[in-house]
Amino acid sequence: MPDKKSGNHMSTNIPSPSLPAGSGPGGLLRVAIGDEHTIAREGLAALLHAKETIRVTGSTGDGRECVRHVLREEPDLLIFDNAMSGLNGAEAVRRIGAQKPRTRLLCLSSRDDARSVREAFDAGVHGYVAKRSGFAALLEAIDRVFRSGCYVSPDIAHVLVEGFRGRHDTSAADVPALTAREREVARLYAEGLGTRDIASRLNLSMKTVGTHREHVMEKIGARSIAHLTRYAIRAGLVRIDD
Repeated sequence: MPDKKSGNHMSTNIPSPSLPAGSGPGGLLRVAIGDEHTIAREGLAALLHAKETIRVTGSTGDGRECVRHVLREEPDLLIFDNAMSGLNGAEAVRRIGAQKPRTRLLCLSSRDDARSVREAFDAGVHGYVAKRSGFAALLEAIDRVFRSGCYVSPDIAHVLVEGFRGRHDTSAADVPALTAREREVARLYAEGLGTRDIASRLNLSMKTVGTHREHVMEKIGARSIAHLTRYAIRAGLVRIDD
């Protein structure tokens, strides 16, 4: 899967967060792209190449080739659409996650229904962004999946919550006995905040926030922030801003 560089340097005036340092030379963030549509891959690659701190390692529309590339190149991040030939995105990221857990997995999809988002997170993705979102939203998602571990576009979060509520009518008896503070901490992690941000917002020490997180994860049987996020969505803890 060769590195595809665009000859057209697109100039954007999009404000963006400070992107995380990656494993490339000088801290370049190494990103692979998987999408069945060539124009989508090339357009995204051009936008990413315009960021001086990002290097695109390659792109493909084939799921199996996507897995081979990530296992070989070990990029810091894979941005993919679930629709790929040969092997769909969900199965591809399951295989990648099992062998390369350090690679962050970000789904950039044209589908925004609850089932698609839920299946992506069940497969192991760290973030989900709707393709209708702007490039600034994608950069925000990249920042969040590295800084906070998990991200869902605000414009589709309500769809996901409604889908879970419709399929899983969670009663009080089904929800573990979390304290009010534990529920608040769980909600903030699910909204994409990191430990430092939560500590600042709640006026707590980072150690105290970490303790609350550990208690929540122990009570609900979660093994990661992604699992905690899925629980928070099912339990209706996530705050959806209008």
